[in-house]
Amino acid sequence: MRGWAFDFLSQPWPAITFLLLSALAVAVHRPLAERMRWATWPSLGMLLSVAIVLTLTLPPAPHVPIGVPGVADVDRCVGSLSDAGQLWRALISTTERGERVGNITMFVPATFFAVLAIRRPLLVAAVGVLMSGGIELTQSVMHLGRECVGYDWVNNTIGAILGVLLGVLAARVATRQPAGVGESPPR
Repeated sequence: MRGWAFDFLSQPWPAITFLLLSALAVAVHRPLAERMRWATWPSLGMLLSVAIVLTLTLPPAPHVPIGVPGVADVDRCVGSLSDAGQLWRALISTTERGERVGNITMFVPATFFAVLAIRRPLLVAAVGVLMSGGIELTQSVMHLGRECVGYDWVNNTIGAILGVLLGVLAARVATRQPAGVGESPPR
């Protein structure tokens, strides 16, 4: 995993992808937040986190020739994402602990900031789960040397839900008033 990550990050595609998506996030976060009535700074955090997720999941894999986009692998991908036995095994075990940790932590910041920005945790959780599945399907269609596998979707989903839970906790802590605030003084 570590060698693959260094190879991947040494290519130009991740840097180009991140720079373009980050610039877009900075440019649109304020107008988007105002239009959607979201919190401004958490919206920027959400968009930058999504830029990181897309940078890590969509550029071509290192040392793999880029194929022609097509739907030939979609059946296998859908099968991987819907095979209950494979998804259960992904949930309870893994052979690559570093890959599992990376796939989980990748989605935590995006959903954490999304909860703080949007304040709709169930919607954020649903979008996080669907986004991960969409990334897996995109990887199978684009033929960029990436593989659509159910265990990535499971681990991304765990990360998305963990980020939602942390966002809900942070929102509750932030809205709590210190003891005595708002109370009238004793007489």
